Amino acid sequence: MDLKQLAYFAKVAELNSYTRAADELDIAQPLLSRHIRQLETELGKSLLVRNGRGVTTTEAGQILLRHCHQILNQVQLLKEDLSFTTGKITGSISLGIPPTLSKLLARDIIKLFYQRLPEANLIVTEGLTRDLQERLSMDRLHVALLHNPIFLKNLEYELLINVQLMLIVRRDNPEFIHKTSITAADLETIPLVIPSKNNTYRQLFDTEMAKLHRKSNIIMEVDSKELILDLVEDGIGNSILLPMTLAFRDYHNNLRAIPITEPELPCDLYMAISSKTNASRLQLELMKIIREVLEQHFPEKNKK
Repeated sequence: MDLKQLAYFAKVAELNSYTRAADELDIAQPLLSRHIRQLETELGKSLLVRNGRGVTTTEAGQILLRHCHQILNQVQLLKEDLSFTTGKITGSISLGIPPTLSKLLARDIIKLFYQRLPEANLIVTEGLTRDLQERLSMDRLHVALLHNPIFLKNLEYELLINVQLMLIVRRDNPEFIHKTSITAADLETIPLVIPSKNNTYRQLFDTEMAKLHRKSNIIMEVDSKELILDLVEDGIGNSILLPMTLAFRDYHNNLRAIPITEPELPCDLYMAISSKTNASRLQLELMKIIREVLEQHFPEKNKK
C-alpha cells in the first residue's frame, strides 16, 4: 500500500461516495475504484460495501480509517518538521467560517496568515455552523469557527468570545428612541425581518421564545445579513442579529443595536479542530492568528 491509496480510501470512506470523492480529489472515478480494489487485495479485506446511496465502511474499513487519520497526520507533521529546519512552515490548511464573521474577520486573518506564513496556503470556506461542523468531523476542514455548536466527541472546542444577539433598529425610529432594552413581550409586537429556520440565530431565537410561551412577529425571512440590514435601514422592519453586523458598510451610522434582556440570546463563538489527531504546527499557527484578530476586533469581550 502507499500513502496515495490511504488518502483515497479515507476520502471515499468519509464522503460515503466514490463519485463525490472523485470530484474532490479531481481524479477519474474508475481510477479511484482501482486504487481501492488494490488496497483491498493487498490487505485481504473488504473495506467498502456499496449500497443504494453510495458506500459504507466494513468493520475492517473502520479500523483502517482510524489508522489512516493517524498515518496521514503523522506524514503531515513530518513534512512540517522537515520544512521547519529551514525556518519555514509549509503546507495547506483550510478554515471554515460563518458568513457574518467572514465579512468581519476573514480579510484580517488572511493578511496576517500570509505575512507570517508566506510558504503556506490558506483555504477559507464560508458556511453555516452545522455544515462547517460536519465538514470538520469528516476532516474536510482543519479549523472552524462556530456559533453555539452542538458538542461532538471527535472535536475539540475553544470558547473565543461571549456575544449576545440584539435587536437591530433604525436610529431615528421613534418607537425605540428611549428604549435601552427589549423583552419577550416587546418581541411579540415588533415587526421582524430575520433569517430562515436553518440559521443558528433563528433557531436560538425560536427556542428561547417558545420556552417563554411567546410568539414573535416575523413579517419576512431573509438569509442575507446585508439585505436584512438594508431592509431595516429602509424601515421595512427590525431584526435580531449580532451587533457586530453593524460594521458592514458603516450601517452603524443609521442603525443601532438594543440589548435583549428577555429572553437572553447567547451566541458564543467557538474555534474547533479535530481531536482524532494531534494539531499540526500549521494548525497551531492559524489558531494563534485567529485569536489575535479576535482580540483586535473585540478587546472588551469576555474571553475564556
